[in-house]
Amino acid sequence: FFCLTPLFAQLSFGVKGGVNYDSFGDLNPTDLSLENFQSDAKTGFHIGLYGNLNLLTFYLRPELQFSQSVSQFNDNQTIALNKIEAPVLLGYKILGPLSIFAGPSFQYILKEKGKEISLGELEENFTVGLQIGTRLKLGRFGLGIRFERGFTDNEVVILGNNDIDIAGQVDTRAKQWILSASYDLRLNKNSNRQE
Repeated sequence: FFCLTPLFAQLSFGVKGGVNYDSFGDLNPTDLSLENFQSDAKTGFHIGLYGNLNLLTFYLRPELQFSQSVSQFNDNQTIALNKIEAPVLLGYKILGPLSIFAGPSFQYILKEKGKEISLGELEENFTVGLQIGTRLKLGRFGLGIRFERGFTDNEVVILGNNDIDIAGQVDTRAKQWILSASYDLRLNKNSNRQE
C-alpha cells in the first residue's frame, strides 16, 4: 500500500474531444473514367477519455475515443469511417505547461459508409498508426495538436452502379491533423508544479 500511494498520487484522468482533418482517400482506379476522381480532406471529430501518469519529466497518456474521419470526392460523394481508437502516448515536458509526445494509435474500424457511392468491404478492421504532437496544459484544461499517419495497408473497394463492377480501391490509412481540448476530472496535488 505504501509503495502504491506515491504512484496513485501521480495519476489523473479526464475527458477530451476535438476535430480531425483527414486526407485519406488516395484512389487506385480500375476504371479509366475515374482518373480524375480526386479526394479532398474533410473535417471529422473525436470524443473520448484519457488517463495520465506523471513520471518526473515524462508522462504516459493512454486514450480511448470514438472518432469519425471523412473524405470527399467529386461533387457530393463521401466516404466516412467510424472508429474506436486507443492511442498510447509517451510525453516529455519541455518547459512549464508545454510538452511533446509520440506513440502508437490502435484503431478498430466499426463502420465504413459512402454517400452517393457504393463501397465493398474493408481489407482490415484493425489498424495501427503513429501519432506525434505537442500539448499545452493550463490547470485542468489542455490543448493539443498532433499528426497521425497510418501504417497498416488498408483499402476499401468502390463498386460500380450495379454493386458488382469494381471501379477502384481507396487507401483508407489515416493521414490526419488532430486538434483536441481536454479537461482533467481529477487534478493530482503535484500537477500544477510538474506540468
